[in-house]
Amino acid sequence: MQMLVSDLQGRFLGASHGLDDNASRSLRFVDPEQVEVVTWTRHELFHVIDTGVDPLYVNRRVLKVSRDGARFIEVPGQGPRWTMVGARAENTPGLQKLPKPRTVSGALLERARALCPTGASYEPVEYVCRDGTCLLLLSGFKTEPDGPPEYATWMLDGRVQGPLCVVLVQGKKLTWLSVAENGSSVELLPGSYRFWGGMAVRGGMVPVVELSRTQPGYMVLDDTVGAVVDGSHPYPVRRGPSAEAALALAPTVQAYTQAHIPWGLAGWKDADDLAFAWRVARVEDTLVLQVEVHDETVVPRGAGTGVHSDHLELTLWQHRGWGSTRPEKRKLGVLLGAGGEVEVRDWTEKANVMLPFLQGTWRAHPQGYEVTLVLPLAALGMTKPLTGVGFVMAVSDADVRGKQETLMEQPGGLNLWSEYPPTILEYGGDFFHQKN
Repeated sequence: MQMLVSDLQGRFLGASHGLDDNASRSLRFVDPEQVEVVTWTRHELFHVIDTGVDPLYVNRRVLKVSRDGARFIEVPGQGPRWTMVGARAENTPGLQKLPKPRTVSGALLERARALCPTGASYEPVEYVCRDGTCLLLLSGFKTEPDGPPEYATWMLDGRVQGPLCVVLVQGKKLTWLSVAENGSSVELLPGSYRFWGGMAVRGGMVPVVELSRTQPGYMVLDDTVGAVVDGSHPYPVRRGPSAEAALALAPTVQAYTQAHIPWGLAGWKDADDLAFAWRVARVEDTLVLQVEVHDETVVPRGAGTGVHSDHLELTLWQHRGWGSTRPEKRKLGVLLGAGGEVEVRDWTEKANVMLPFLQGTWRAHPQGYEVTLVLPLAALGMTKPLTGVGFVMAVSDADVRGKQETLMEQPGGLNLWSEYPPTILEYGGDFFHQKN
């Protein structure tokens, strides 16, 4: 929790630096006078709400020790600059206009109550519709004029007390959503419903899920355009009519510190030696992967298996829902071949088979190289319905031909929603029970 500097006899010299005790961390000397401090955390201690992208946050700081050992001096620096990152729109549209709440008929209310969990007498809080989809929010507590505040429908901080019931109305079809089943209260924000539950320490409440008020039936997730994140679990795969259009919507995931090095740390110096960023998008039933690698010395494929040259290692497996057998993983080696073409080989277990149906290109740039790879899902054994794909992106560095020195990787999972943000039903999948 505290880093101190001492002399060789163990006497404290005065330089100290506090470390985040809620985060994972690693320390190493960059040289005899500089210490690198890397911390990583997912910000899940008191905030567990899903924003659509991985909440992993990685921070790298380099501290120089003063000559007399009395203090640390922070060395200015920053992470790599990626050329693939798309700019965010300057004129970001504001919140959509909130649909006008509707009156709940007695017949609809009776049918909705029949779907809600038992043990409470539910009253409507809000009923809004747009484009043929309506969301009916009900609370299990009635307002008691003479009762204490904690028993009122509206709490003192503006939240609505539970138990809660959310019903999706599509024409004559009513669907109960378990999204609010564990919520103890809901906060009505200008464009969303934020549900709170008892998930923090000592029974404290934290936000657990957020639904849209402006688009009934949809989730509320972060914008992905121009976003740069440190993790990919989860990663929302954006769709588009072309690879260029889809990739422009996709978030960029970066890895540039020792937090992502599972093997070969002794052979790695810094982000100039090896760092990478990637993004993936979907065009119909094909994934398009774009990877940018910072590497001081690029060593393309030569003779031999290709393991001891600069290359990518990509592992994929399909999530098939509850009750399915253990998924079969497939590992691909993506080698930097001649003429700017990549050579993809199946490296699953001990295999080493050429996969000519997987096409891609690579090109060198001043800081390293870039790779674009096309992955037909069906050819990789991915079957419909496709909801999620397990994913490990790894980059292998070989500054001297014939010797693999460092492996930097990033595990994650790809959410293959048909639209972003997804509908509540598609987002929930097997996790949200539905009762019609």
